Amino acid sequence: MMGGVAPMANKVLQIDYDTERDRLTWDGWEIHCGQSLEVLLPDRLGGGTWRHVSFEYNDAGWYMPDQPRVSPVGLWAREATAD
Repeated sequence: MMGGVAPMANKVLQIDYDTERDRLTWDGWEIHCGQSLEVLLPDRLGGGTWRHVSFEYNDAGWYMPDQPRVSPVGLWAREATAD
């Protein structure tokens, strides 16, 4: 603890889809094209790995360019950490 203030923990929340606005949302905020978050991508062993991804939109809907076969809806996400 620094100066009597505990460090803030990253929020880990699920990405949702707002059908009325055709937008992905996270923590009450709309996700926009090019925006980045870290998402927990599931693996075959029932676990997952945190990956830094961005989000894009086309005629087929919302997607992650590095993970085109994975829907972002329902994935656990947190703010991307600075490197």
